[in-house]
Amino acid sequence: MTYKYNTILSIHGGDKMEHIHKTLYEAFFKQRNIFIDISMLLMGVISLAFLSQLVIPLWPVPITGQTFGIFLIAFWFGSKKGALTIGLYMLAGFLGFGVFAKQGSGLAVLIGPSGGYIFGFLVTVFLVGYFIEKGYGRTRKSILTIMVFGNLIIYTFGIIGLWANFPTVGLWKILMMGVIPFLIGDAVKIIAAVGLFPHLWKGAEKINNG
Repeated sequence: MTYKYNTILSIHGGDKMEHIHKTLYEAFFKQRNIFIDISMLLMGVISLAFLSQLVIPLWPVPITGQTFGIFLIAFWFGSKKGALTIGLYMLAGFLGFGVFAKQGSGLAVLIGPSGGYIFGFLVTVFLVGYFIEKGYGRTRKSILTIMVFGNLIIYTFGIIGLWANFPTVGLWKILMMGVIPFLIGDAVKIIAAVGLFPHLWKGAEKINNG
């Protein structure tokens, strides 16, 4: 599969490509304005809120569809607009809209056991989005690398948040609560992204070459 990108080094070992658009949003919407931007941001928040309700209940942190939405937002918007989307999502939850898992909301969620993951979403979208803007995440190998990198960020913030809420619990117990139960589900999401995202870039290429 060939894409027309400016000459850059890929994340998986120095392959060179040409780059037309920094993000999927730019690729699919060549003509953009403030109204389209706002509409897309709101759709991003709504989509993430919806994925947050796809829940497998576990204690203290449920398994949700959020992480797939996080990476989709990063690939779609890039760093700044992506982080703004997550910021709006967090603000909506803080203000009482039930956008968090199991229609949760409020400060209690943000400082509770799930809070570390939510703050990790913000950092992950910004960093992954930054790499997308630099031309990474176009090939399957590069997407896989970025997804693993992003999940490690989320896990790190999640562990910190869990430790803040359960300071007397050992590291292994923290991992059993907040990392190990998520590995299979996150692996499935990564496989889905590796299968889907190259087709999104290919679709964008066809639109721009059509």
